[in-house]
Amino acid sequence: MIFKQLHAKQESVILSYPNTDTDSISILKTYQFLGYYGQYPFESYDTNHIYELPFQKGYKSSIIQGYDSDFSHNGSFSAKTLDFDMKVGDTVVAARDGLVVKVMIDKYKQGTTKKYRNDGNHIMVYHQDNTFSQYVHLKQFGNLVEVGDTIKANQPIALSGFTGWTTIPHLHFGVYKPTDNGLASIPILIEALEAKTLNRGDIIIKE
Repeated sequence: MIFKQLHAKQESVILSYPNTDTDSISILKTYQFLGYYGQYPFESYDTNHIYELPFQKGYKSSIIQGYDSDFSHNGSFSAKTLDFDMKVGDTVVAARDGLVVKVMIDKYKQGTTKKYRNDGNHIMVYHQDNTFSQYVHLKQFGNLVEVGDTIKANQPIALSGFTGWTTIPHLHFGVYKPTDNGLASIPILIEALEAKTLNRGDIIIKE
């Protein structure tokens, strides 16, 4: 595994080969390329940052799944994530200031098995402490931001939907740190609460 730290307006050749000897398709079958925003190697993040609830003031929601749930919140990527009950078309807001680094919004399929895992529309945001947040199951073409946008906490970023691996409409939200094996979900504080204390059925109103 080769890591190359690049800075703004900088580029570097990671791999080169004679185009008479091989082609790009065979290269992609031989190597796996991963890209990350932020600094590598990852050292630490702001464990005291208080995240906003990812919906508008006055909105009432219940917890569908909390941390370490046996349905789908398990494994390093999903264990420390939350599912909020949200109706299709309701407004999703940013939980923290950041930079939009991924928008996948063209999916329309939904199902109750893992084969629909990659059909969940989502937005990913990069934060200044080298962490990322992700908002999943969004409405098809329901994005209100684009890749490259700088956003503020509580800014509307998307419409909630019913896409991907899910049994009911809801918003899946998590915060992640980069590792050698990709992103791993981390515990956070949300509205001054430890998110790990939120359990299925808990009712939350954003004041």
